[in-house]
Amino acid sequence: MFQPTFDADPASLLFNLPDYRVVCVTAAVGDDPRQVVVETIDTEGACPACGVLSSRVQARPVQEVKDVTCGGERLAVSVRKRRYVCAETACPRRTFTEQTDQVPARARVTARLAEQVITACRVEPRAVSRVADEAGLAWPTVMRLLASTLDLTRAVDTRHVQRLGIDEHRFRSVRYLRDPDTNTVQRVEPWSIVFTDLDSGALLDVVDGRRGPVVTAWLSERPRWWRRRVQIRRGVSDGLCKRGGLQP
Repeated sequence: MFQPTFDADPASLLFNLPDYRVVCVTAAVGDDPRQVVVETIDTEGACPACGVLSSRVQARPVQEVKDVTCGGERLAVSVRKRRYVCAETACPRRTFTEQTDQVPARARVTARLAEQVITACRVEPRAVSRVADEAGLAWPTVMRLLASTLDLTRAVDTRHVQRLGIDEHRFRSVRYLRDPDTNTVQRVEPWSIVFTDLDSGALLDVVDGRRGPVVTAWLSERPRWWRRRVQIRRGVSDGLCKRGGLQP
């Protein structure tokens, strides 16, 4: 738990977001969650271009972010940022918006929620969709968090995987694309297949496509010793492999 360096009010202590204080809280109304508005403790920021500190605020934009639950309930969190005017007249960057470790630039998810989601996917073999539902995030968002923090391909061939989990996901609705040359319309179903080490929960790879041929092609790229010792989890993966001509 962080130790605030200011006279923290009870709401800020309870919310416990490092470097932020609670501005106001609105009670839940019907199905709408509680609204929480926070802002940073610091009242000045350093320009990312020249490094000069500035306390002159030009605007206070509000950004909606996803955060962890508080008191067992999901909150609607709004971050009130400060857009500073650079104090250096020779700096080509006239204004800049503050950012913190918990809420980086253009972030829609706090760092502590991202860490919670990644840990949930690593510790035990769980469906990504289930973790996404618990965190109040979309499946593509969780996959982007995993892909941005894990090396998906470099260490696969050197990892001793005994139980391989294969899960098939459709991450958006069906689309129809028109070929400009032939003027024909093609149905595109955006699917991806996730390969997981079931013993450690590590995410091994994410491959575009679906069904057995994609799984067979991925396994054929692994070393022979790797394929001989791995056991593919039955269920969805079993059906994928049989359709692709591969026996688990």
